[in-house]
Amino acid sequence: MKRKVIQIANSTQLVSLPRKWSQKYNIQKGDELDVEEQGDKIIVGTEKTLEAGNVEIDITGLDRTSTLYCILALYKIGYDEITIKFEEPFTHHYRVNEKKKVISVLHEIANRLSGFEIIQQKENFCVIKQMSEPSKKEFEVALRRVFLLLIDASKDLLDAAKNKDMVLADTIEEKHDTVMTFTSYCLRLLNKVGYDNYKKTIILYHIVSNLDKIVDVLKYSARDLIAFRFTLNKESKKILEDIDKSISMYYDFFYKFDIKRIQTLYENRDMMLKSIRRLAKKCTPMEILYLTNMSSLLELITDISEARVGLEYQK
Repeated sequence: MKRKVIQIANSTQLVSLPRKWSQKYNIQKGDELDVEEQGDKIIVGTEKTLEAGNVEIDITGLDRTSTLYCILALYKIGYDEITIKFEEPFTHHYRVNEKKKVISVLHEIANRLSGFEIIQQKENFCVIKQMSEPSKKEFEVALRRVFLLLIDASKDLLDAAKNKDMVLADTIEEKHDTVMTFTSYCLRLLNKVGYDNYKKTIILYHIVSNLDKIVDVLKYSARDLIAFRFTLNKESKKILEDIDKSISMYYDFFYKFDIKRIQTLYENRDMMLKSIRRLAKKCTPMEILYLTNMSSLLELITDISEARVGLEYQK
């Protein structure tokens, strides 16, 4: 996009803003914009968020989990107000094989949407709306919180598995929901206001999405632990300790980038997978299944390790 420079008097030079961009972010006369010099480029930005507006969705016939993910998708995209319609008062929750009140499910979902509240509910519809404006400044804080909560949940799951502590294992469900709240908010921020360096936005979106998948692995592993109550042998416990360690290793790699650390992450992954294969004939099928499910976490870390390198060199 080319723009001509307009000369005002002897010292002032002006360049017009693209009309579509100004309309998209509702730029008005008198607004302040951030102007940053980057070599031969000047970056013009605004703290204003993208106006995604309102959306309506009919969840009639959807189960509880499908309802959750559909509304989460609209939240992450950046909609400010979501009207949910439904013709049936109950929905099915397949995991527990129970019927749930739709309105109770919607309240549960609303509690996971940071900055949103239910502002209206009737017999066959509900409206949830953004009550606080998101800011770019909140992204870094929210992302670090995701990492710290993830590390905490992983360590608790490890202790629960090693000690057959079902009470501790049961807390992973709530920890998952908390991490999910923060990852969803991070993704919403990236969609709505982007990252300071816009070229890094898509890479960060990929990383946060995979952090969300990692906490899912922990959640499902905790459920298996509670359901089957199997005993882990000494070698299996050691493997789980190393898998748990990989999350902290990635956290350090992310915030204290050193390209040599990526080799340590890859070596750790390969060593764990080989160890699981060696144990295949020694362990019970349930124990091997548990270790295999947990090892999927290593593949996700490998994926976002590559993304972290890209983040470092994306200028």
